[in-house]
Amino acid sequence: MTQLQAITYNQVMNIKILGCSGNYVGRHRTTCFLIDGSLLIDAGTVTDSLPRKDLSKIKRVLVTHTHMDHLKGLFPFVDEIAMMGGHSIELVSAAPVLDIITNNLLNNLIWPDFTVIPSAMDAIIKLRDIPLEKPSHLDGIAVKPILMTHTVYTVGYVVRQQNGEGFMFTADTGPTKRFWELAHDEKNIHFIMADVSFPDRLSNLALISGHMTPSILMDMIDRYDLGDRTFYVTHIKPIFGREITREFVRSGRPNIRILRQGQTLEI
Repeated sequence: MTQLQAITYNQVMNIKILGCSGNYVGRHRTTCFLIDGSLLIDAGTVTDSLPRKDLSKIKRVLVTHTHMDHLKGLFPFVDEIAMMGGHSIELVSAAPVLDIITNNLLNNLIWPDFTVIPSAMDAIIKLRDIPLEKPSHLDGIAVKPILMTHTVYTVGYVVRQQNGEGFMFTADTGPTKRFWELAHDEKNIHFIMADVSFPDRLSNLALISGHMTPSILMDMIDRYDLGDRTFYVTHIKPIFGREITREFVRSGRPNIRILRQGQTLEI
């Protein structure tokens, strides 16, 4: 084995959970995962969780959708980057997600348009749209977006490092056949992070709002023969935290775990 091969196959992907709650209340922080110190998945709570020296290391923000609990940290983050001297960051997602952001948020009414500040050629935010169900490479990480079922255009992701090992993330979603078909077929997936926002007694509300309950997730696991996969439950509404946890405990499924704020996962 060459030295280059050894570096490639021994690398570790580090995923720090800055926030994973379904609401920003009390100590709970909303969705924001930091990969290898330089890539964010969503930006719900980045400036609440990281010191300035770590903010300067972030190169890209991979966005799932445009609801504010997943985006609200983006705005103080880019403002801070601009005040620090202004290295550019890439905002990465499917084109419809980026269109909503630029038309409705970075529009000089809700927030300054950092895609042209300080100039169009040297902007703080660079937009990069990526195609559905095809890997796009972000330095040493490949990401593949999958269209999900939510109240706005939303993509989940398959995320892999160079050696092919990776994980999947549903983002906010109700039952989405295509995601689970791909989950069944994708190889070398260490875990799947899945949205469970509501307890089973609120299954109608979950489906109307484009989310899952414990029983809905377990139905997807059984229907698509995924019982041997590890799952991390994310986006729990804090008010239902204990109730949802009890429902999973009663299910007796050790492969389903609750994702915790401040936790670090490695692949």
